[in-house]
Amino acid sequence: MSTPSPLPLSVLDLVPVPRGSNAAAGVQGALRLAQEAEALGYERYWVAEHHGMGALAGSVPLAVLAAASQVTSRIRLGSGGVMLPNHSPLSVAEGYRLLGALAPGRVDLGLGRAPGTDGRTARALRGASGMMEEPFERQLSDLIAFGTGEFPARHPFAGVLAAPAGEGLFPPLWILSSSGYGARVAAQAGAGLAFAWHINPDTDLARRAAEVYRAEFEPSGSLAQARVMVAASVVCAPSTAEAEELSLPLGLMFLRLTRGESAPFPTVEEAKAYPYTPQERALADGMRRRAIIGDPQTVAARLHALARDTAADELILTSILPDPELRRRSYQLVMDAVRALESKELAGVG
Repeated sequence: MSTPSPLPLSVLDLVPVPRGSNAAAGVQGALRLAQEAEALGYERYWVAEHHGMGALAGSVPLAVLAAASQVTSRIRLGSGGVMLPNHSPLSVAEGYRLLGALAPGRVDLGLGRAPGTDGRTARALRGASGMMEEPFERQLSDLIAFGTGEFPARHPFAGVLAAPAGEGLFPPLWILSSSGYGARVAAQAGAGLAFAWHINPDTDLARRAAEVYRAEFEPSGSLAQARVMVAASVVCAPSTAEAEELSLPLGLMFLRLTRGESAPFPTVEEAKAYPYTPQERALADGMRRRAIIGDPQTVAARLHALARDTAADELILTSILPDPELRRRSYQLVMDAVRALESKELAGVG
């Protein structure tokens, strides 16, 4: 009988800014989390791109990742992801080639096609020229050409150099997907597939997307084999009661986002005191149900089940809590519990 392999775990950071704090403290908390994640054995530290949200400071993942590259040495650093329609492919290629020079051999470039914000802010990001209104597949093709220097025949920008120059600076690509659309795009590009189960917790859809992706995967220069990563939102505490309480601000934050409100990430006390209408309560609780919430043993069991049921090679976890120390504790509890569960299963196999 084969020996079960440990489930690789990674971190997806939204760089929260808690009530009573500020963006500077939020970014410093992100850097400490990157260091802690590396020490705990997490595979990757990724930063998500969001705009116009007072609760989150990750509007420019590249800036956070560049800083993280200087305080870490092993963990892979990446975007989760760059919302490609908001950027020119050449600027993305140059930014992540430069990050590749700062952290050689440990950079990932995750790409999404959603705006990561409301429609008006998206229009402001993209400017008046309309140059970034092209289909995602065309933008992706241009990005790969700029990043690798391998332009298709008669490409209008053939010969344009994405600085800095040098071999091995352009990172492996990952395509983000929450609907299954990205599975074929990722397969054709020879990229990894990252399914956003934390946004769309449809386990059957995630599995079907993984099956399509693996069946159609075409190896690339950066990825020889198909690789599926599934994202989950996690709130872990020593007891389920504490975890449930710590998850309350998550519901209020998403409720405010649906109404276009920009405010710091709420405290537990603020979430408890908020005067919800029945409809608001249902919406906030529905958002919380997308997360895996509980004590370490419960969370570890659910994560292993999620990996099994979605056929994931790896899980990437986002844990948004009002206190940076409690957020780091959540990641430590998860890692310890997952490895303890695997050790127990291994002993059973033996």
